[in-house]
Amino acid sequence: MGILSKHLGMGEPITIGEDTINLYPLTTEDLPLFFKAMKAFSGAKEGASPEDIFKNLNDEGLNAIKILIDKTLDKSLPNEPIEDRRSFGLKYMMTLFPKIMEINMSMDTHEAVKKKDLIEAIKNK
Repeated sequence: MGILSKHLGMGEPITIGEDTINLYPLTTEDLPLFFKAMKAFSGAKEGASPEDIFKNLNDEGLNAIKILIDKTLDKSLPNEPIEDRRSFGLKYMMTLFPKIMEINMSMDTHEAVKKKDLIEAIKNK
C-alpha cells in the first residue's frame, strides 16, 4: 500500500434497500466535471429539497452529474451489467450524488463549500 492509499480509503458504504455498496472516489481526471456539478448547485437555496435542487439544474450541470454518477458506479460496481448501473444511477441519483460529493471532498473542501468560498470562486471564473 502506498503513502496516498491511507488518505483515499477503501470506499465509503452507502445502503440502498437491503444492499450496502462501497462507492469509490474519483480521480483528478474528473475535476472539471466535479466543479461543473458544484457550480450547477451554486444557485440552490440553503435547505432546499433534493427534488427542487435537481429540477433547476441546467443541461451542463445535469450532464456533469450523470457522468460522475456513471463513473462512480463503473468504478464501484464493475461486475454489474452496464445497463443495470445506468438504470440504478438514474433511479437513485438523489441518494447517490450527495454521497459522491462527500467521498470526493476532504474536510478542508467541505469547510470551503460551507463558507461558499469555493462556490464564489467558481462563479467568478
